[in-house]
Amino acid sequence: ILYNSEQAIPNSLQHDASHGDEHGHIAKTSVSTALSNCDAMNVIFLPLGHTQTRPPMNDCYTIVGDYEDYHINRWFRMPNFDTTDKKERELKHSHPLRHFGRVTLPKGIAEFDIPELWKNQKRGQKGFVLDHFEAMRTFLENFDTVQKELKELITKRNAVRNNTVVVMTVNIGQSELLANFVCAARSRGLDISNVVVFPTDIESKTLAEGLGVTTYFDEKNLGALPKGEAKMYGDPIFASMMQAKILCVVYMINLGYDVLFQDVDIVWFKDPLSFFHDKSNTAIQNFDIMFQHDGSGQMRYNPLSANSGFYYVRANKKAQYVFTSLLYDGAFVRKCKSHQQVLVQILLEHSSFFGTKVKVFDKVETDMFPGGFHYHQDWDVMHDIVSGKSNAYILHMSWTENKDNKLKFLRQMGEWYVQDQCIGHDYLELVEGGGQVTDGSLINQCCSAEPIFSCHFRDKPSKEPCFNSPCIDKRCRQFWNPMAPEFVAELKAKRKALN
Repeated sequence: ILYNSEQAIPNSLQHDASHGDEHGHIAKTSVSTALSNCDAMNVIFLPLGHTQTRPPMNDCYTIVGDYEDYHINRWFRMPNFDTTDKKERELKHSHPLRHFGRVTLPKGIAEFDIPELWKNQKRGQKGFVLDHFEAMRTFLENFDTVQKELKELITKRNAVRNNTVVVMTVNIGQSELLANFVCAARSRGLDISNVVVFPTDIESKTLAEGLGVTTYFDEKNLGALPKGEAKMYGDPIFASMMQAKILCVVYMINLGYDVLFQDVDIVWFKDPLSFFHDKSNTAIQNFDIMFQHDGSGQMRYNPLSANSGFYYVRANKKAQYVFTSLLYDGAFVRKCKSHQQVLVQILLEHSSFFGTKVKVFDKVETDMFPGGFHYHQDWDVMHDIVSGKSNAYILHMSWTENKDNKLKFLRQMGEWYVQDQCIGHDYLELVEGGGQVTDGSLINQCCSAEPIFSCHFRDKPSKEPCFNSPCIDKRCRQFWNPMAPEFVAELKAKRKALN
């Protein structure tokens, strides 16, 4: 702790704070004592110990006397990017210190780049900024109509529980994952009456309605988005879907509803709203927005590492303005190919500027909301889940390259509830007699009452051992230990039976 005046130093440490203790060491005391004379406290996050996720550098920290500034400005020993080839931008001690964006890597890569006005002005090809202007024009011209229609729909369907709606968006490429969420929740008897789905095409609208969930198709704003599935994180289809993920939350919180937003690659073990609505859990009641931990330590997500695929947001003015700002920053979202890293930076700014209270549940110290980090790396958590010992409310199959692998991982976790006939087919063909899809008319054809299990990879978590399946990763670390006593005993019994 650094003090700006002698009056801020604790009364009992006036000497030791300036001269050290009897051994000449920096004085140590409790946090409450150290802050006892402070009228205000300014907190700076620094990469120390296990939080050192970027490549190590010889960092120096300079405090300059001036008017207060709550931003970090960074200087690096790198060449001028505007006049240097990308291959020659690496950090070198021979360069003078120059001012760069704070999320710049030692290899000379700026994680945040400015979106362009024009992609090619001579050819009339618009850049991200002009594309976003057009999207905003459509949004603003139709905002009042959308809000009115949504209010009427939610009232008619009674799609609110404790002033909260669960919001999801989907295109036909990811529709099977939506079906699995609905079917899994129904199998467990969980209440999803307040789920509102924002499809981006008529096919996924048909499915959502056929599964009996409240559905709103904002065709003017979302109808032109791609129908295919994203092949990987950040690809053009993935990036295009970010607009839908932002708009559906903006609509709902501006209607005054609290929102649990979630991606479609999620299954519920228990109703997560029971956690967020638990008034006895006073520790979380004062937060404006609460996130699942993403698990990534990349600089562009630090220091929050908030996962934008599962979060709870209260419909107050602070949270409303967070998502209004995210909507306005749509050109930057398009440039970054994901809204998560942009949202994290807005959260940091609003936390500092407006006092917006943001909570990210620790990926190690809490076990309520596991995701892809846990599935692929923290197998203690996954063993607790498959053995029924976990306190988890959900499993979010993030950190997974494509839909095909998500399906396989969910199947071998015993968390797949969609009949094969509903995978990759025209949902209209499933309606008996060739009629129209009506509210809930696809449930019997698509949903299995019991999980549909199959093995795919022995080096990924599974409900049952998959010893005979191949590996998907080069390391090929098996999730189940074939030498565990129970499996050795089983093998001996089989050999004895054969003899």
